Amino acid sequence: MNSVQRLPDKNRIAHAFGKAASSYDSYACLQRDIANKLFSHLDVSEPVSILDLGSGTGYCAGILSQRFPDATIISLDLADAMLRYARANSNKQQQDTSEFWLCGDAENLPFADQSFDLVISNLTIQWCENPHRVFSELFRVMKSGAQASVSTLAEQTLMELKESWAAIDSYVHVNEFLSCEKIVQFSETQPFTSAKNIHTREIWYYDSLGALTNELKGIGAHNQNSGQASGLTGKSKLKKLKQTFENRRVDGKGIPVTYDLVQLHLVK
Repeated sequence: MNSVQRLPDKNRIAHAFGKAASSYDSYACLQRDIANKLFSHLDVSEPVSILDLGSGTGYCAGILSQRFPDATIISLDLADAMLRYARANSNKQQQDTSEFWLCGDAENLPFADQSFDLVISNLTIQWCENPHRVFSELFRVMKSGAQASVSTLAEQTLMELKESWAAIDSYVHVNEFLSCEKIVQFSETQPFTSAKNIHTREIWYYDSLGALTNELKGIGAHNQNSGQASGLTGKSKLKKLKQTFENRRVDGKGIPVTYDLVQLHLVK
């Protein structure tokens, strides 16, 4: 079983998301919607210690601090600029010792074994090179009986954009993700006592190709896979792409775009 995705170095990923810190919240409607889906399945009472893994600008941490005001919350992200933005905009006072921001790697968590009662990770694992390692680290830092609620994107995400590009050339223009089956397999390598997997296809509608690409740029989700074309894309290709993509328009709705969503609710 291949446990490695072909992604670039982590500094490049951190830079892309860090650069988008100030614009992220303006474009992250989908990310907030998926986070809310995670929280709707949350079944824990009064956790003492919480890890927000891949915390971004702090949306999940804000909900957690309101829902569990007495808990200690650690927000961990690969992008230091995201953490600085989140801390500056935190719901709590910065001197509050129950909320912390830490730059770190989901594949090598800087915590002792059995540190957390609850782990939340919203749309982070798809950016990790070794998902198998992420689940191993999750299991390690969870206390006995702790819950982890995780969302990630699978291989059919942005399929409409991928297919439109495929009609033009053979380069990789869109991020490629693992299948739902492989993601679940990685989670099953750890001896969780309970595991609930929810796989859905979320369809969002966009007014134009530009609206979609502006959103992806605004959240820092650039094409991070190998196989990209070097240099700038020509105007003729972009024109053809726009025509091909926007031919999918549905009257009264817009252009459909698929987000292949996997939720995992795990108990140690």
